[in-house]
Amino acid sequence: MSQSPEEGSTSDTEAKLAAWWKELLGVEVVRPEDHFLEIGGNSLMATVLSNRIESELGVEVSMVELFNTLRAVATLCDELRQEQTA
Repeated sequence: MSQSPEEGSTSDTEAKLAAWWKELLGVEVVRPEDHFLEIGGNSLMATVLSNRIESELGVEVSMVELFNTLRAVATLCDELRQEQTA
């Protein structure tokens, strides 16, 4: 069987982002080390993703910040969420 995109994820945020990347980019597998642009992302998709992150996770992530690996984006989202509750 193939691995799910969330397999090996270290946080709930990373798992959610992996599912969103998979849906948005039309790929079957997204790994923590995958880079948004390298697996088919572009600025329009980044805008859609940024809006979803804001509505679902309650944090604002710029398009430039999304041009990174899945794990880096998830870590950033977790850090921003922690700052909000501090």
